[in-house]
Amino acid sequence: MDGSAFVFPDWASLPQLVVHLISEKIKSIADYVRFRAVCSPWRSASLSKPRHLPPQLPWLMNPRWFPLEGDDDGTRLFYNHWQSKIHKLHLPETIDMKCFASYHGWLLVGTDLGRKVFLLNPLTQDRIHLPPFNTPVKHIRDCWDKPCNNFFLKYASFSIGKMTFSTDLTDRDCLIMVLLHHWRLILCCQAGDSCWTRVNICPNHLSEFVDATYYNGQFYLLYKKAMEIIELHKPNKRIVYDFEPELEVFYGSLLEGELGVYMIGSSTLKEGINMFQFQEQPFKLKLMTNTNNRVLFNSSYVWFDLCSDDWGSSLDGDSMYMDFEYARHVWEGHRRGVWFQPSFV
Repeated sequence: MDGSAFVFPDWASLPQLVVHLISEKIKSIADYVRFRAVCSPWRSASLSKPRHLPPQLPWLMNPRWFPLEGDDDGTRLFYNHWQSKIHKLHLPETIDMKCFASYHGWLLVGTDLGRKVFLLNPLTQDRIHLPPFNTPVKHIRDCWDKPCNNFFLKYASFSIGKMTFSTDLTDRDCLIMVLLHHWRLILCCQAGDSCWTRVNICPNHLSEFVDATYYNGQFYLLYKKAMEIIELHKPNKRIVYDFEPELEVFYGSLLEGELGVYMIGSSTLKEGINMFQFQEQPFKLKLMTNTNNRVLFNSSYVWFDLCSDDWGSSLDGDSMYMDFEYARHVWEGHRRGVWFQPSFV
């Protein structure tokens, strides 16, 4: 060897085309974020919102917002179960805020009193402002509606059990639905609305209400002994399907899937937690004896549904992953974890 000094390659000087081609080979969102953080030339040569990344496995957001009350710097912790790593994301927009729910890569964030509410993508830090919860709520007019246009959420604190939306949030017609399980309230809005709209629950089934979701232009309401379908633009047209006695639901949650709406939960039909497919014509709640290697992620009333075949051997098929809410001896007194499916879009 000669005594010449070793020359380190100047990675920042790679041609932009080469950097871009390398970025398209990355499959993990965490790796893509780190790739773009290397230097300014790499960041400018890669897309801020890539389309090539496959669907990502959910991360579990730590239910503890910050270590000490009053010492919130906006750092949020997301645990990646399959890499056994914690990702720290600095989200100053969330300082002194609460995370109520998540859906398709977005977090529903707001103040405790609901005076400020918005959707946040933690990876891109894009925000979509939503109507506050302390303003009057409209009603979808139907046969059960009462003259009560001044209804609004009066309580100091509330808990949103679920959020869903119909299409991509960039679509002007995208409808956002939230469900307040404790109050049995279904609220919906579109980006830019000044207030929320309330979807009424059938008074005859109010005490037996279990869950709700929005899919393909219709609201699906699940009761212990029935399923109700409401079309957004035809609120007077309500269809109620009564279950067979052996299908009475003790506990359940509705989930939108590739083939429509599913119900996950317990019934008198079979012990344990089962998955049912909802078929409308003719009406049938079909027990799925073969779940096709599905993996479910549960965070209270929020579920993610993935096929383990898409992820090789990293997932155990026909299984469920729970959040920290079920480890009460560890997390007693703290907010539940939130399953968050990271996405740039």
